[in-house]
Amino acid sequence: MFIVPMSNNISPVNSVFDNGNVTEAEKTEDGASFLDLFKSAYDNAEETQRVANEDSIKIMLGEVDDLSEVAINAQKAALALQTFVSLKNTAVDAYKEMMQISI
Repeated sequence: MFIVPMSNNISPVNSVFDNGNVTEAEKTEDGASFLDLFKSAYDNAEETQRVANEDSIKIMLGEVDDLSEVAINAQKAALALQTFVSLKNTAVDAYKEMMQISI
């Protein structure tokens, strides 16, 4: 019994992150891809959280002169995290919906 190898007929699935190539259809109206927007939201959430953590350490050490600035930075961090989580949830919901589409 001869088994025909299937490896010749199967093409590899390319990763989303391969070479950072984004087609025109994947870009938004302002020219940014969804990956760029998602990465920007993540970086923003990470940076604002870092600043809020530094502020909380400064409070404990007594090095803070303006408590309102600390409160503002904490709110920025909370809002950035909330925005990122909302974006992630929307992407996951869209993925689940696309997976339910029958071809």
